[in-house]
Amino acid sequence: MSKLEELIEELCPDGVEYKKVKDCFTRLKGTSITAGKMKEIENKNGEIKIFAGGKTVVNAKEEDIPNANITRVPAVLVQSRGVIDIVYFEKPFTFKNEMWAYTNDEQVTVKYLFYVLKNSIQIFRDSASGMGALPQISLKVTEDFVFPLPPLPVQAEIVRILDNFTELTAELTAELMARKKQYEYYRIYLFNSVKSVQMKTLDNIAENCDSERKPVKSGIREIGDIPYYGASGIIDHVQDYIYEGDYL
Repeated sequence: MSKLEELIEELCPDGVEYKKVKDCFTRLKGTSITAGKMKEIENKNGEIKIFAGGKTVVNAKEEDIPNANITRVPAVLVQSRGVIDIVYFEKPFTFKNEMWAYTNDEQVTVKYLFYVLKNSIQIFRDSASGMGALPQISLKVTEDFVFPLPPLPVQAEIVRILDNFTELTAELTAELMARKKQYEYYRIYLFNSVKSVQMKTLDNIAENCDSERKPVKSGIREIGDIPYYGASGIIDHVQDYIYEGDYL
């Protein structure tokens, strides 16, 4: 039995309460700021991050932000317009006042809410469909969202597990990106290194086998282990080769 299962069995064997977000969290308001002003005050050395619609994020100095309403506690930001998404942030930040954020005295509960809302992101995106050129959700969508609220130790274990997976995913993504760059580097290097050799067209060094292909209609294919390729890739597996002769 896993630690999470043990905690559930010990602390909430009969299930957990379901709560509305607005009943458990403090809603935070953002800053009234235009896109033009954000561009004007953007500073890569700024200590305050400003979130706007879509994926727009800039850094700025606090003294440059007019009427700044800075969030200085861990919070869950609801990106409510353009790209509908959920962001967890712990450092000082603010956001355009068309968005909103939630916090709680328990940091674990805030992170737990982030994972709950992130897991339900498609519900929020679906609720935004058909609301003009840019998708937008209303405050009510998250305020009245009902979610399971287990005891704090259960929340903490769920957060721990998901944080670990998030970290591993980031490491794997970074490794994959590094491998792709490495592949591209050597591909370019290898092909550039052979430009001085004699160049030939493909029909001078290879034979087009299409004329000897045996058609295999879908209704008469004998299922086997040999991959059968179509325009979109492998579409079936057959028992026999579809070319006459030996091309191995």
